[in-house]
Amino acid sequence: MARSIDKTKIENIRNSAMELVVEKGYGGASISEIAKKAAVADGYLYRFYKSKSELVNDLLYSLLKELVDNMELFISDTKLSVKDVIEKLVRLLFEMANQQSRKIKFLFVLMHDYNFEVHPEQRKRIFDLCRKAKNKGIKTKEISSAVDEEAIYLFTVSMPIQFLNLRLKNFFGKSSIGEKEIKMAINLSSKILL
Repeated sequence: MARSIDKTKIENIRNSAMELVVEKGYGGASISEIAKKAAVADGYLYRFYKSKSELVNDLLYSLLKELVDNMELFISDTKLSVKDVIEKLVRLLFEMANQQSRKIKFLFVLMHDYNFEVHPEQRKRIFDLCRKAKNKGIKTKEISSAVDEEAIYLFTVSMPIQFLNLRLKNFFGKSSIGEKEIKMAINLSSKILL
């Protein structure tokens, strides 16, 4: 008879892994600590993930998929200008920071850890979406043909994540993440790209 899967335990494992990676970095978060924090045995965790690397890569893949799926919806919406797309994407990141800051922190940590790379399939999808945004912007005369896909990603995803990380760390003594900060990030991204 097949063992039943306790979805709550799996979610606890995933949340614990994310929290520990944020707190201690990838190298500092062990499988034993993740299992202990999730209140499961190491063996239970290994039933679903062969290694810490597999678990963390799965978390990164899932989180990026969520962002990329939304990015695709925004870019594909013919009613939205490129400026509207930038605004929706920045607002999505800020909403995530306000509601689930752990996700933004996790993304930030892994974006700066050379042990991890974005899955090739996702990297291609992100590049293709940035190309679609560029082509849409050129067609509507919102973006110069000199702007490349990397710049679009940098100023619509990476820069807002960096900004959010600074706020979440209270780096400059400022921790608010409200409408004022959202508008500032949208304006910066828009001015650079449009």
